Amino acid sequence: MFHRTNTYHLRELVTAALITYVGLLVFKFIPMSIFGRDILFDASGHIAIAMFVLYALWFFIDQNKSWHTPYYIFCAVVLCIISFQRLLDQEHNDVGLLLGFLLGAIAIGSAEWPRIRKNISY
Repeated sequence: MFHRTNTYHLRELVTAALITYVGLLVFKFIPMSIFGRDILFDASGHIAIAMFVLYALWFFIDQNKSWHTPYYIFCAVVLCIISFQRLLDQEHNDVGLLLGFLLGAIAIGSAEWPRIRKNISY
């Protein structure tokens, strides 16, 4: 069984935070500096940061298996509300939201890669 220690949790969080930070720099702030602040296709920082915060909260939820499904539903609702709000306020388009989701997924997937790799079989 793959047992995670507090040091391992901290390493995962730092990895996810660094990837989120670099991704936002590349896919949000650099495009905004080139095309202006009013572009819609830059990566949604709200989505990427919300995914990181939800990932950090997961370390507390993970301890109780009966909370997993409600937490997944909570995460989906939170991310949907943020997405709809960003679209309704015309702060992002679908490309910007997709980049934010992709950035968050890559950050979490990279941090969790040792566990993911052990569960992949061909």
